[in-house]
Amino acid sequence: MRVSTPYQFESYSSAIRKSQAEYFRVQQQVTTGKKFQYSSEDPLSASLSMSARSLKGRFEQYDKNLRGAKDYTQRGEQSMGEIATVLKQANVLAIQASSSSLDSNSLQSLATQITSLQETLVRHANAQGAGGQYIFSGHKTDTKPFTVAAGALTFNGDTNVIRAEVRAGEQMQINLQGADTLVADIYTALEDLKTRVQAGDTINISGVSLEEIQGLHDQVSGVRAELGNKLQTIEALSSENTRRTDDLTKEISDHEEVDLADAFTRYQQAETAYSAALQMASRGMQLSLMDFMR
Repeated sequence: MRVSTPYQFESYSSAIRKSQAEYFRVQQQVTTGKKFQYSSEDPLSASLSMSARSLKGRFEQYDKNLRGAKDYTQRGEQSMGEIATVLKQANVLAIQASSSSLDSNSLQSLATQITSLQETLVRHANAQGAGGQYIFSGHKTDTKPFTVAAGALTFNGDTNVIRAEVRAGEQMQINLQGADTLVADIYTALEDLKTRVQAGDTINISGVSLEEIQGLHDQVSGVRAELGNKLQTIEALSSENTRRTDDLTKEISDHEEVDLADAFTRYQQAETAYSAALQMASRGMQLSLMDFMR
């Protein structure tokens, strides 16, 4: 059987092209650590990787939303903790003021301390988050929620709800509603207490102010408990998101990245095959026509 020179040349060239392509492909994998550069090289892996990346992006957004929710909730709980302390101190002052043995100077001193507590209350009610946003201002996050003028407390924010998607189809309210009313009630209760202290009205201090302060303290404690429960939920969701993100990162790696030990082995094999194809073509092209006619 005779083998034509063009056929012989094409056979050797084809073998060289194939071995060269594989050699360069594996060399690229070793260099970059990636299984492919273009999705057309491995459509299935590329498609699965894109899906995993898209899902990972969603979980990363959920995690970002949860960080925002945690910031609001944590700082809200801290603020309420400080306000609870204000009420405890007010309770102590009210008990002191209920004593009929105090003179006018002592009562005035207690009234001054109550004014200081009101200032502390407003300061903590104007708490800000990590981004500088006022956490009790509703949507008006760049507006200080509480100001005092001529002894009157004014709320400058709004009562709109801020929600964030924390997982597929589930939203969480991240700001505290009702803070405007609660803070206003506390400020008013302190103002009433101060007026009664200045007047030496021990009967209403004991019968009204102490009861109001205790009731407001209970409300604040209830809010803190709710915020604490929300923080636990946020932590649980964050842990779940971290786990899912880690799983998806591994999945993407499995689709896109090569096993370097295996890649080096295949690189050596491809290099050997490429060299062999070149050597075979070199020897084969030196054969005479008579060699093919034998």
